[in-house]
Amino acid sequence: MILKKLRHQKRWSQEQLAEMTGLSVRSVQRLEAGGKASLESLKSLAAVFEVNIALFEQEITVIDKSTEDWEKVPYWLRGYFFGSGLLKIPERKLNIRIEQGTVALGFGFLLLTPFQPNAFYASFVLFTAAYAVSLFTRAGDKYSVW
Repeated sequence: MILKKLRHQKRWSQEQLAEMTGLSVRSVQRLEAGGKASLESLKSLAAVFEVNIALFEQEITVIDKSTEDWEKVPYWLRGYFFGSGLLKIPERKLNIRIEQGTVALGFGFLLLTPFQPNAFYASFVLFTAAYAVSLFTRAGDKYSVW
């Protein structure tokens, strides 16, 4: 929903929004993830944000490439998300799993270094790849791409 975008504009945490609206933090998280909301919840959110309740009834896509927000994202980061949406796993979670996997493989190859000297270079490449994935993940967080 548009809820997360409005909350970020006001620079409020989920806990602050929950306290102001009288909703639980879990409810705010569920609504931000696109869950269904009761009419009472929508009314309290509309009152806190001082907007029309109809605004909350509209769904927005995760990444709408025609919006101003997406146009503000740097080109190199947009290229990283080319073809997104093909997998059912949320991209942030997938990036973190890839990062964890490459670090684990890097440690595995690092342990093989005494037996196979070239394994050190493989671990270096894997650690570098994990770092690059972490940079893209953090940049996605910074620009609210998720």
